Amino acid sequence: MELEAFSLAWWGYIVAGLGIFLFGIAFLSDGLKKAAGSKIKSVLDKYASKPIQAALIGAGVTVFIQSSGTTALTIGLIRAGLISLTQATGIIMGANIGTTVTSFIIGLNLSSFAPFVLVIGAFIYLLANRPKLKYVGIIMLGFGMIFFGMTLMESALKPLAQLPEFITLVQRFGETPILGVLVGTVGTAAIQSSSAFIGIIQSLYESSVEYGFTLKIALPLVFGSNIGTTVTAIIAAIGSSREGKKAAAIHVIFNVIGTVLFMIFLNPYVDFISWLDSLINMTPRMEIAVAHIIFNVITTAILLPCAPLLVKFVNKILPSKEQPPELAEVNLSLLDRNVLDIMPATALDIAKDQTIVMGGLAIKAIDGVYKYFNEEDIKAKDLVLEIEETLDQFEQKLNVFLTSMEHSSLEPHEINLYGRILKTYRDIERIGDHCENLVQYFEEYFASDNKISDEGRNDINALLKLAKEMLENAMEAFKHRNTFIANIVKEKEGQMDQLNKAARERHVQRIIKNPEAALKYISIVYVDLTGNIERIGDHCNNIADTILGIISHDRTQN
Repeated sequence: MELEAFSLAWWGYIVAGLGIFLFGIAFLSDGLKKAAGSKIKSVLDKYASKPIQAALIGAGVTVFIQSSGTTALTIGLIRAGLISLTQATGIIMGANIGTTVTSFIIGLNLSSFAPFVLVIGAFIYLLANRPKLKYVGIIMLGFGMIFFGMTLMESALKPLAQLPEFITLVQRFGETPILGVLVGTVGTAAIQSSSAFIGIIQSLYESSVEYGFTLKIALPLVFGSNIGTTVTAIIAAIGSSREGKKAAAIHVIFNVIGTVLFMIFLNPYVDFISWLDSLINMTPRMEIAVAHIIFNVITTAILLPCAPLLVKFVNKILPSKEQPPELAEVNLSLLDRNVLDIMPATALDIAKDQTIVMGGLAIKAIDGVYKYFNEEDIKAKDLVLEIEETLDQFEQKLNVFLTSMEHSSLEPHEINLYGRILKTYRDIERIGDHCENLVQYFEEYFASDNKISDEGRNDINALLKLAKEMLENAMEAFKHRNTFIANIVKEKEGQMDQLNKAARERHVQRIIKNPEAALKYISIVYVDLTGNIERIGDHCNNIADTILGIISHDRTQN
């Protein structure tokens, strides 16, 4: 069917083709990510120890998930402290190579099979009962939609190539290649998909090569697209830790340097691709795909040995901010909802790590309570209040983070981890509340100028020490799913009850012996003080119960 350029039907084909193409990439990426589960994260974490290894892993993972989201995933892993910035640099460079596979697949020109693949994928997705088979359906849907979208766009672009205005524009691009870089950058940033934009270039080149749309015009668009794709990383780094921002900066610098190098040697590179085409007789689409692959491979080969220098440079322009030592591990930006885009299993690991950070802060809060009570140290009191406020923020962030998470692709053991985190961070936040109550009671006690007996002081200190031990054990059990340590917490909870009961009885005996002491502030609130410490123990016991209950459920299911 012949379409008139800029008619309603023409715009319909352009918009529908691009939309279907983008959905195809999203479906393909989503299906592959769900099929992979948490394995991709563990591969990145485990094997990306050296720059070359990291680049190969980055390329492989990006090929597998068919998404430049590998960079966003990498930033998420940096946020979680699972990989270093040097490791991330290699992964990001490799990811650039991995993204070229989409253009290579498009270059194979499988459009005639697209409707069949699409329909088969739809039937599998709708009729399959098993999740893994559904993922196969999603993957096939993605492949079919990519080629079907390309076919629609090509139908619309053919009449465009014949317009005198288009030919004039093409000539201007040929005279000023830098315009191509700018258009490629802005175009890719606008649709946030380098694969989609390069797919458009491939269609345009195939439709318009006879009308003057040469490689010299097409390649600057491709180079600019590599800069535009860094927008994904920049968005992922917004509100991130300083290390996440550094990773995004390295991604931008890497692609800008590559583009500058190839623009300097644009004419020789065009001649080289033309010579290669004369040897193996490539289709126009495949010419763009091969040029894109070689561009990224050569850029990575040149800059990968310079990865330490890139890291050093970025560390200078984005120096890390120092935090108070007690709050050094706190980074609430790790729990941004943007992180959920990287992969549910990875986001779950981030939530677990941040729950462990919360537990560490609560332990420091108990230390602060102990120090304030015994030394009347104002800094210790302020630290407890600051930690309690931070724990509140953690709870709010984790609430949104976990309730927004997609659960469908989680394995059974990951769903159990989800439940374990959900219960544990709430108990930790309550521990922070009790620590706040304690320092407020102690503040009133110091202001009243009362004196507490040595026996009463010893009982409070013994309770605080036991509470700290219980929380340390509870967090250790949570971190390692350790039932042995969880049972130790439960034993200590019995000790806590006995110790608190004995402390209260001694308190009553002191009041009987000295009725005037009953009117003092410390005597009035003493039971509340010990009660708050006991409730810290109760929350530690809750954490232990959570571990034991979930592991018992796992065994029952197996």
